Amino acid sequence: MVGKNFFDDNLENLKECVKLASKEIMNIYNSDDFGQEKKLDGSPLTLADKRANKVILNSLKEISSDISIISEETFIESDIKTLNKTYWLVDPLDGTKEFINKTGEFTVNIALINNMRPIFGIVAAPLTGKIWHGSIFDKKELSVPKSKKVLSIVMSKSHKSDNDLQFLEYLESKDVNYEILEKGSSLKICSLYDNKADIYPRFGPTSEWDIAAAHAVLSSAGGSIIGLPNMEELAYAKKSSILNPYFIAFRNEAIKGDFLPLLGDFIKKLV
Repeated sequence: MVGKNFFDDNLENLKECVKLASKEIMNIYNSDDFGQEKKLDGSPLTLADKRANKVILNSLKEISSDISIISEETFIESDIKTLNKTYWLVDPLDGTKEFINKTGEFTVNIALINNMRPIFGIVAAPLTGKIWHGSIFDKKELSVPKSKKVLSIVMSKSHKSDNDLQFLEYLESKDVNYEILEKGSSLKICSLYDNKADIYPRFGPTSEWDIAAAHAVLSSAGGSIIGLPNMEELAYAKKSSILNPYFIAFRNEAIKGDFLPLLGDFIKKLV
């Protein structure tokens, strides 16, 4: 297993990597031509995705030539059948729609997966220059307020599903007072780390590279992402699909402990 010394020795290199990728992204963001096209699945692809991907792949090969890399932009379905025990998982530009719409809420994401869990993650927000990072060797607990009457829920800025709306109706039926914070990309999970929200429910499709880096960051501070319906910490490298199940991310264990017992009936409806 990759140990603490590996992250200590390479953290600055990884920060430089996401900074370089962010620079490439912002060069396109500030240009007149995004070079926009569509992937086979219909999702958008831009020059920023491609150039950031190239920077990251080259950097990771220099940092650890013996660790394989799975990236959204070079992924083929057969890759999941041959995943190693340890590998990099990359989303060079999460929130391409936010990028195209110029909301600023897009991110660069690099995670290291080991034994089906993200043991390190680094996330960068190119527009602001902010970087989040964390590993299993960094353990700090996010603050827990003594009393909180309003549950802060972060949800997608660009798309809300029928399940999302039903979830909010369910909370109202349980007399849960809530407020909604809208964010794009993996900034939703980072907002939990930043103590700006309590939970992030996701009842729509996501891929492992969308959340792995932010998952590692959140976990390093005592947060968690619980897969549904099994109610267990989200796993990676499943060999069957790169897609995640529905999930709920929690800022800390106290919020998870208070909130999960309320969800039984709603989860049954999702299955």
